[in-house]
Amino acid sequence: MRIGRFVLAVTLIQAIASCDDAVGPRYIEIIEVTVGPTLARCYGVGEQTCMVVDGRLFYDGIDGFTYEAGYSYRLRIGKYDPWNGEEPPQDAGRYAYRLLEQLEKTLAPSTPVTLSLAPTRVKCSIADDFCLLVDGASYDDIITNFEYEAGYHYTLNVNKYGDGRHVLEEIVAKTEAAGTQEEEVTVGPGRIKCNKTGSNFCNVVNGAAFRSEIVEFQPVHGYSYRLRVERFSLFPSGVTPPSNNIPTYGYRWLETLEQNPGN
Repeated sequence: MRIGRFVLAVTLIQAIASCDDAVGPRYIEIIEVTVGPTLARCYGVGEQTCMVVDGRLFYDGIDGFTYEAGYSYRLRIGKYDPWNGEEPPQDAGRYAYRLLEQLEKTLAPSTPVTLSLAPTRVKCSIADDFCLLVDGASYDDIITNFEYEAGYHYTLNVNKYGDGRHVLEEIVAKTEAAGTQEEEVTVGPGRIKCNKTGSNFCNVVNGAAFRSEIVEFQPVHGYSYRLRVERFSLFPSGVTPPSNNIPTYGYRWLETLEQNPGN
């Protein structure tokens, strides 16, 4: 009889524990948030993509929430500690979030726009990184749902939203950049300031700051190179960049002729 009562008690404890697991974590806070219609470029350990939550970059995910670009959301979410008070692993967030209820999903107003993209990225105007060259200017963000491949001219139909960001609607054209001539260039082992007043650093090509990338070239840090490359124009014939900070041509790697450590 006592054994039967003990088994019953254990069964009840297990049932309560399983119910707790089914209910979910113990929430520190339950909040309502808005999620914007576009994704944004952000930086954690490296470059990544973030949702825009309450007008700010949101570096975490929301368990149970399926994001669809072009819609604005209002959500009720729970914030909890997935590590139960322990120190989180390196590069992991302190808190996690779970969807409790999707209160609204509304098609966000937008304006259709056609964009022209150059075949290489150039130095961003703000971050010390490379950005898409869109309509002749560096674009310091991403185009949601668009996967860029260097070496091609693009024409895109996109929807532009109130936050100034874009969501891809259609790739109208993707054309490989035609080479105009072959050259030999040198690439230095370090970087220098792109200009005297800015905070961005550029690779050193032929002894000078080069604000673009060399397509398909993957240098090893600390090495200098002599390369055979193909030059191509970043702009259609007759079109000039709107700024002196934007190069007019780019390079495609063809062959590494020399690779040397240091200077």
